[in-house]
Amino acid sequence: MLDRKPWKLWEAALLISPFVLSIVVAQFAQSQIPANAPPPVFSLGNFLLNSVVFLAYAACAVGILMSKYELSLDAVLGLKKGPLAQLLPTAFFIGFAIVPLMFILQMGCNLFFKSMGIAVEAQKSIQTLKSMDTPFQILLFSLMPVIQAPLVEEILFRGILFPSLRISVPRWVAYCAPAFLFSAVHLSLLNALPLFALALLLTWQYEKTGNLLCPVLTHAGFNLCNVLLARGIIPLEKIIPPS
Repeated sequence: MLDRKPWKLWEAALLISPFVLSIVVAQFAQSQIPANAPPPVFSLGNFLLNSVVFLAYAACAVGILMSKYELSLDAVLGLKKGPLAQLLPTAFFIGFAIVPLMFILQMGCNLFFKSMGIAVEAQKSIQTLKSMDTPFQILLFSLMPVIQAPLVEEILFRGILFPSLRISVPRWVAYCAPAFLFSAVHLSLLNALPLFALALLLTWQYEKTGNLLCPVLTHAGFNLCNVLLARGIIPLEKIIPPS
């Protein structure tokens, strides 16, 4: 069972709200770009600045909680819990293993939306990744979904928000609220259900292990698999189209 963290729900909400707002605004701006518009030009400077800002923000959020409650990093994130030599590699490969299930959910959503006459499209980030033609750009751009996103999103949604909800509301609400928020900030109708399901799995994983590195690595493995699919490195792309 996940150790109950002492911070209150309003503190968690306050700490994650700037991140959620910034992501929603950025995703909304991307969604307004016409479907036939060329993918945006990759900017190394903007990418590095974005990465530093979000990683620093997550570190500050954890630091605020550690300072207020006089807790160690391990007490906040549970970094030393469980047999790490077994947990961490397993968690990473789980991220790869669940990709087919997520794609099945995505295909079901795609068929449903088409039957309802609702147009859906792939995320702009996937389109941008597919448009890159140099290994250097591909490698750098891939760091965002494989390293930055898992660290920042798991710290905020699972490490901070979930524990505060777990002691404040019924268990199903503590699971569903962060999952809904996690899905919503991506502003992808096609991926809403798969992302919600992924978030539920990550939350369950964190609750069972008490170690935030487990959902971080599963999230990283999942995103890495999708990067490899988007670049055509994994042939599963020929069977199930990536998001």
